[in-house]
Amino acid sequence: MAKTAAKITKDMTFLEMLRTYPETAKVLKKYNLACAGCMGAQSEPIDLGAINHGLDPEQLLADLNAAVK
Repeated sequence: MAKTAAKITKDMTFLEMLRTYPETAKVLKKYNLACAGCMGAQSEPIDLGAINHGLDPEQLLADLNAAVK
């Protein structure tokens, strides 16, 4: 059964996403995000993390979701 779109949402924390979808680590690396080692990964939602790093949250989410299809 194929995964459906938008499994990763803007409200998920980076840690929750990485635990559920470890394959997303390669996308974070592409964006030079070291989320696995960051204290903020435990509580920071993906959209806020993207904004804090000067990234477009919608584009980051699209790339993350593409990695889990």
